[in-house]
Amino acid sequence: MKKLLSKKFPFFVAILLVAFIYLVLLEPIARFLIVPDTQKPSEAIVVLGGGLGVPRVIHAVKLYEKDLAPIIILTGQEMEFDGRKFRFKDIKLTEPRFAGMLAKLYGIPEDNLYLEERSQNTYEDAKYAKEDLLKMGIHSAIIVSDPFHMRRVSMIFKKVFKDTPVSLTFSPADDGEFLLGGLWSPGEIRYILSEYVKIVYYTIRY
Repeated sequence: MKKLLSKKFPFFVAILLVAFIYLVLLEPIARFLIVPDTQKPSEAIVVLGGGLGVPRVIHAVKLYEKDLAPIIILTGQEMEFDGRKFRFKDIKLTEPRFAGMLAKLYGIPEDNLYLEERSQNTYEDAKYAKEDLLKMGIHSAIIVSDPFHMRRVSMIFKKVFKDTPVSLTFSPADDGEFLLGGLWSPGEIRYILSEYVKIVYYTIRY
């Protein structure tokens, strides 16, 4: 009997440890990834690409409608579906183009939209946004992305913009897919943990 219990003890400890992490630690781990909304009147809104990015675009539209900034800059790369580039008769569909079409459907004039299609990752979002803002003579911007992406975004953008005259504020998009205080799906857990891996990578890489 004692041998049986001794064999099962590590298993029960592992179960308790997983339950403790899931029920107690996961929410504060996730909450750390969200930065406070510091939006204030600025000269531009920078929306980071990421798939369809619908919540980000809608959030940017709301900021625009509040007269918080007159220009929306949309960043991102060529869109992929199931790992394949999505093209129509050799016409590239990029995240900024899709976001721009959506923004126009919400009433944003085309002249108030700027597409930045060179970036391939969050660091390049910051790099090329910096180039664009300085070229336009813009000195303040609101950065928009998904809530759980914002910790990494703020770290990277602050570093890239460190020696520039551009002041940044950050405004997480309204995203109902990830809800604090609820049960976490395996996909959500993987996403949250992957953000920490990426934060470490970006800290070392850049």
